[in-house]
Amino acid sequence: MDFPEITAEDAHRFERAVRIDDEDAFIAELNALIREKFAEAAPSPLQLNTDLRAKARSLRAESPWQPSATDVQRGRAALLRAYDAPGNIPLTEFARFAHKSRQQIYKDLSAQPRRLLSLDVGRRGQRLPDWQLDPLKLKFTREALTRAASVDSWTLYRALSSRNDALGGHSPIEAVTPGNFDRLVEVVLNAVGIHGEEAV
Repeated sequence: MDFPEITAEDAHRFERAVRIDDEDAFIAELNALIREKFAEAAPSPLQLNTDLRAKARSLRAESPWQPSATDVQRGRAALLRAYDAPGNIPLTEFARFAHKSRQQIYKDLSAQPRRLLSLDVGRRGQRLPDWQLDPLKLKFTREALTRAASVDSWTLYRALSSRNDALGGHSPIEAVTPGNFDRLVEVVLNAVGIHGEEAV
């Protein structure tokens, strides 16, 4: 590490405390002393590596987390609540509102990348968030679907629709405008763990 050198002007601060006979030698010794002390205080790369490994080990669980039956039931109940939310509508109803045939909707759902976001829970059929009937929000959802192609629908739905403190308590899908479109796409990608070059 490089440190700023002590100068003659800095050395004058010591005049009241000590008598300096050779200013250049005093400055050189003072600079050497500072470098030595910093070198002693700084951990070696090997020690730093060892410390980081120990900290990483302490954060790792001895065995993988396994959800209990209660956890699974709670998770399923949360999915059903979201699935049944008023803004998530059956495919046939979505097709009618979008003025498209069911076949066109199925085609958009099976396209690669997906062109519509849908949710399903077992055999209850697919539901689509009705925000996709709004042209800007549809474009926003499609951008997220394209750039997070490997992310499952439920995770992406949560990232789009969950409130975010950085957005004043609004969700990205509520807050999106033409002016903040790109920034909010990044917010969604960060929420699903996709950063920078990882995005498609």
